[in-house]
Amino acid sequence: MDDNPRKSASSSQIPIVITSSECPMNDLASCLTMDILSRLPIKTILNCRCVCKTWLHFISDSFFAKLHLERSPTSLLVESISNNPEPRSLQLVQITGKPVGLRFRVVEEMKFVQEINLPYNNDFLIENSCNGLLCISKTFRDDIYLCNPILGEYISIPLGAGQGTRRKSRFSLGYSAIAKEYKVLHTFKSKKGPDSQPEAEIYTIGTGKWRSIHKALHYLDIVVFDSFVCGSIHWELRDENNCANSIGSFNFENEQFSQLSLPPRFDDGYVTLTVFEGCLGVSFFNACSDTQFEIWVMKEYGNKQSWTKQFTVKNLGFVNVYEPLIFLNSGLILMMNNHKRFVMYDTRRQFMKVIRICQTQGSKYAIAYKPSFVSLKDVGKGEQLKMSRKQAGREDDKSSSEGAYNCTSHDQLSESIPP
Repeated sequence: MDDNPRKSASSSQIPIVITSSECPMNDLASCLTMDILSRLPIKTILNCRCVCKTWLHFISDSFFAKLHLERSPTSLLVESISNNPEPRSLQLVQITGKPVGLRFRVVEEMKFVQEINLPYNNDFLIENSCNGLLCISKTFRDDIYLCNPILGEYISIPLGAGQGTRRKSRFSLGYSAIAKEYKVLHTFKSKKGPDSQPEAEIYTIGTGKWRSIHKALHYLDIVVFDSFVCGSIHWELRDENNCANSIGSFNFENEQFSQLSLPPRFDDGYVTLTVFEGCLGVSFFNACSDTQFEIWVMKEYGNKQSWTKQFTVKNLGFVNVYEPLIFLNSGLILMMNNHKRFVMYDTRRQFMKVIRICQTQGSKYAIAYKPSFVSLKDVGKGEQLKMSRKQAGREDDKSSSEGAYNCTSHDQLSESIPP
């Protein structure tokens, strides 16, 4: 028998729990403690919930969620595209600074898997994200989910009657800062034929019902990035030849559709939307003729005269589409090329190279994503909150050994940790 207590504790991996009376940080004002905790990495914050009930209470507070969201760095949410029948997963990757060789320094990395972080459904589609919450639908769209993978929380939203006859059905999550409400927009087509007009309805989280929206001017297109700017969601509008001709938007404050003009530089090439320093951005790329592409930014939202050419990306190393994902403070742009590889472009040196971000192989989707501690317990009052993680501590939980982070609910933690 080993008499060394440190070695014994380490070998059995017994967590060291500090009671609130022993923690010097509890002498600080609650707002200072929350401020300090909100600056820590996500995994560390999740572990801090287990220190004592006081910290658990702080981290579960809506004020803490707001603090953390304001300083939460934009990360990547990566999904591998595979024919493998294994459950699908998402990978959260936070990078910083300049790359060393072919790799960025990864500050945070988490794997989100079904039954632990996500609703259990192997056939899901990420519609979009807003304030760290994901809007997830199923292929057959019997219902949709609002999910926070960091906390392992989700709510299920049933669709209205007649969903089986609707076509071109798309969803988008948004936030009304004035009403402090999250809403889900649903656009669809219920009639066949060329004369069919777009229709729309909206669901305010917590009300339990869909409301029809009159004058639905546009259909939602696929939103593959965090396009929520100035209270509105944005997507490209296309003509009968599938060419982008303007930008569609929907404002979650006044619940109205509108249309924005594209920048003056326009051709028949590929158009993608992005967000640069809180402003709406557009990139133009023509794989047939251009050896470069441009990124324009709308400096004053809604003013078409404020479109400004922010970057000209030259010396493209690969053909096909480039999608800007994250603009780093060091003058670097992280992009995805043709859903196959991540590339880094140095705007100062006008140099591009392939970068390894994570271990995923083959084709992949990636979106800019801000992880948060916004709890659906606060957002979805009146909704049935569910936890997607398996019961903590189960020996048959294989996902945990593969890098997934098992999130335990507030109630379970409160019962198992000291005051």
